[in-house]
Amino acid sequence: MFNREENIQTLPAGDPEEDPRSTIWTNMRRSFLRGLAIIIPIAITVWVLWFIFQFIDGIASPFYQQIGLNIPGLGFITAIVLILLLGVFSRYLVGKVFFRILERIFLNLPLARSVYSGARELINAFSLGQKGKTFREVCMVEYPRKGVYSIGFKTNELTFEGADGSKQRLSNIYIPLPPNPTTGILTLVPSDEVISLSISVEQGLKLVLSAGIVTPTEMSKAKLKEEK
Repeated sequence: MFNREENIQTLPAGDPEEDPRSTIWTNMRRSFLRGLAIIIPIAITVWVLWFIFQFIDGIASPFYQQIGLNIPGLGFITAIVLILLLGVFSRYLVGKVFFRILERIFLNLPLARSVYSGARELINAFSLGQKGKTFREVCMVEYPRKGVYSIGFKTNELTFEGADGSKQRLSNIYIPLPPNPTTGILTLVPSDEVISLSISVEQGLKLVLSAGIVTPTEMSKAKLKEEK
């Protein structure tokens, strides 16, 4: 006979994960993280540009005031024009010689040398269009402990010689800290323990800057040159 109570008890219970409140909260959290990934790089870029423009405007505005030009935004326009002129000037031989001499002056000053060389290396590292960029490849290393992997960028290699005369090949791996890739840690990892990845440096930077939100569709171990 048809047992109504038995059939009622065997009906599947509702999935607690389908709670509308939980779904709304999950969607809000994901949307917030996406918005954060978008706004952080923009905020850093705007802050750097604003600092440069404010610096130039602080020099140009008093000069314009002395000659009677009190036009709002004139210092900002001057900053843009000056940066463009510097870029054009650096492309010619005279400009290259001038900036090379200026660079030598900075490199010979004790305090300015460390600041200037560090800033130049950071700019070269994140200038993806340059052929001689500092970041050679994207890799994974076991850090901060075994079984946990961190995304890093291989910058160079060196040979370490122990007290017993044994030599070991080490890779310089720079692990940036999101959302600002200019801050990070340098680790020296045995070269045979470094896992090279099959993604470009640009994809690796996007992965780090977004705190893992912008992830490549596929990521695998890079093939060795001998295997190609």
